Amino acid sequence: MKKIVLVSVISIFVVALIILNLNVTTRQGVNYEWQTIKIPLYLKVLGFIDRHYNYKTLVKKITEDAKSETEVALKLFEWTHRNIRKVPKDFPVIDDHVWNIIIRGYGANDQSSHVFTTLCNYAGLKAFYSWAYTKEKTKRIPLSYVGLGGKWVVFDPYSGIYFKNKNSAIASINELKDGDWVVISTLGAEKPAYDYKEFFVNLPDLKDITLNRSSIQSPLKRLIFEVKRWIKTKQR
Repeated sequence: MKKIVLVSVISIFVVALIILNLNVTTRQGVNYEWQTIKIPLYLKVLGFIDRHYNYKTLVKKITEDAKSETEVALKLFEWTHRNIRKVPKDFPVIDDHVWNIIIRGYGANDQSSHVFTTLCNYAGLKAFYSWAYTKEKTKRIPLSYVGLGGKWVVFDPYSGIYFKNKNSAIASINELKDGDWVVISTLGAEKPAYDYKEFFVNLPDLKDITLNRSSIQSPLKRLIFEVKRWIKTKQR
């Protein structure tokens, strides 16, 4: 019996070792030119676990004094705007993991939204980001959507701007589309970077907002996502 158990344990260890050394891929973009990089699975797993606990620690530090979901969102919004600065002149735009953007301390406008919504998800808030287009779709900007108080509200962490309705609550998507909003900037922006009403006409309805990577950074959610993606790849 002991011999069978020992053989089973050794067999499991060997199989796990083989699997963990399988080559998998990760992607990195430099100035919007993408390359696929092969790495062993164990490095990808270790990197993911390391980022996961770093996110949790950072979010706890940022929001430790927050007393409501709205305060949590605003603290993460302010932290993102102040710590993910605009890309310095002549610096490359590097797109890989959200945690690496945080480490670098700078990013493009969509990367700022990616950081903000990822941190919101780690704080227990539903959050997404996507591109908002003008009616003619000639211009676009990334906006962040956060579920607060049973409605979806909008932030622009890159510009340090969010929006309130006539009752001084953070404006919902519907209120923004209906014109019931004013720009709120508490982070030093002299004036809005955009004419936001151009983009609000095409804000998505709730059913149009889909998951992106910022909403699947926890290990279980990411595992489910990767398994589904692997199955779809095999079915092609």
